[in-house]
Amino acid sequence: MKKKILSLTLCAALLGGMSTSVCAAAEDYSEGEIHTIGVAMYDPDSAEMEMFGDYYRDYIEEGFPVKFIFSGKIADSEEEKAFIEEAKAEGAEENGAEGIISFAGFADGLQDVIKTCEKEEMYYALGSNSVSDENYEAIKDNPWYMGSVGPELEAVYEAGCDMTNFFLDKGAGNIVIMSGGAASGNRLHQVRTWGMLNTLEEKAGLVLSEPAEELSKTNELIELSDEDGTIHVTICPGYTEGGDGLKNLEAALSSGNCDTLMSAFHVSSYLDKISAKEKEQNSNIMVGAIDSFSEQNFEIFKEKDAFGNAPIDYVCGKYASMAGPGFAMIYNAITGSPDAVKENGEAVRLYQNLWTAKSEEEYIELYGYATGIYENAYSCDDLMQVIRQFNEDADPQSFKALTEASDLESTKERIFAGS
Repeated sequence: MKKKILSLTLCAALLGGMSTSVCAAAEDYSEGEIHTIGVAMYDPDSAEMEMFGDYYRDYIEEGFPVKFIFSGKIADSEEEKAFIEEAKAEGAEENGAEGIISFAGFADGLQDVIKTCEKEEMYYALGSNSVSDENYEAIKDNPWYMGSVGPELEAVYEAGCDMTNFFLDKGAGNIVIMSGGAASGNRLHQVRTWGMLNTLEEKAGLVLSEPAEELSKTNELIELSDEDGTIHVTICPGYTEGGDGLKNLEAALSSGNCDTLMSAFHVSSYLDKISAKEKEQNSNIMVGAIDSFSEQNFEIFKEKDAFGNAPIDYVCGKYASMAGPGFAMIYNAITGSPDAVKENGEAVRLYQNLWTAKSEEEYIELYGYATGIYENAYSCDDLMQVIRQFNEDADPQSFKALTEASDLESTKERIFAGS
């Protein structure tokens, strides 16, 4: 069977209303084998997981001889192990999955997950996550564990700090913080909330009744203020689907006026609550989220609230093509070249930047780089350069360099090189 590989050559750029022409040359790939990769997702219906899934289905499958098997909702490491076994068995007559890209990656059971992959002889990579020092030391030399790619915790913390600084500079004073799953142990939500609280303490004089690390874990509404009473902050815990988040938000908004809402997760499920509060108090509420550059947020940015503003003012988060290096990692392994990623047999820990949009225009631009066919942050051409089946010079150094060149400036350099 032949699989056409798109070799995309950018001839001119489209940005800011400029016209574009793109030359796309199709190169025949005749090796004949279609490889199968399982993709473990914590919730395939979430906007973030849909974003990564669409990148693999609509972009990577069109450019490489590969097909993906996607999991259902995975709530813990036991369910992830079950999916790995199912993916191996699925289509066994045509060969089941040869590797797993995980967007679940439960820290508590990661070592057991790798043992399952070893038993099934399947390669495993964390597609958009980091791994603790303890887990890394335990699994780094396992030949079936390729490594992790994703934002490091420091970047996650800084995301909370940066968003808070943005809104304080715009005069935020009556603030609701949606801490999401921080109370139920979601580490990323905890760290984002720390960043918000510590910045409010350092920059606005907010008096913290406990260290930010402890306050982030609250499962009850907590109200805080500065000594002069000019800054008011309500920490509002809980998921808004299947948790107490909506109930807590309603209580927080009923207690007084609000000019800013900052969320450690998405805001799509409660924008109606924010809109109702804006109408009640007859004033705008600035909204920011540490979320993702998803299609859902793209559609939200195109809407207008009662005051003619986009419903969201600020988004920081992951983007679709961040999942590209995770694919390249596993593809190298299942085609016989794990050493194009690993050096001396040791699993990699590589880090990527989050992107930030502070306006509708910025969001639309960045969303295009994350999802576009021709202008993509990690294009098929980019990934082929670090996959040895397509480039015999691919090595761990070039893989690391591409993966970690994830900031916007580096992305634009790749996209518009030679234009």
